[in-house]
Amino acid sequence: MWPSLCVFGNKSLGKDVPQELNPTPKQPDNPVSFAEKKTLVKAAMRPQSTRDAYHLLERWQQVVIMRLRTGHCRLNAHMFRKLKLTPSPTCPCGLEDQTPEHVLMTCPQLKPIRDKVWPASVPLRTKLYGSRQDLEATTSFVSQTKLMV
Repeated sequence: MWPSLCVFGNKSLGKDVPQELNPTPKQPDNPVSFAEKKTLVKAAMRPQSTRDAYHLLERWQQVVIMRLRTGHCRLNAHMFRKLKLTPSPTCPCGLEDQTPEHVLMTCPQLKPIRDKVWPASVPLRTKLYGSRQDLEATTSFVSQTKLMV
């Protein structure tokens, strides 16, 4: 059995115990009022009001971007693999599965619209996570293709 010191409630260990082992050191007197403390705690707990590019979009644009980011959309790949609602995951072009990456980057049927929206090559990450203008271009592309995402 190991010797131990017992502490009950808020009582200190006693006068014969060295000060560094005493669990109740004297706390400094703090002249801050309760109302001020309450205000400080509320301010610290308040969420930051930074608004990224995604949150500056309209609601329908946010829905489109989030569906493309997560892959939980109405494209054939998701509808076939997760929901079994389409006969095949393949894109109507017949080359690959109809995924957000395929639609935004490589589908030959959508190339004319893609070239009109993005005249220069733009990485997928920029299309889905870029600036507000990049995200608006992505939603514009999706609406011009008439794809249900």
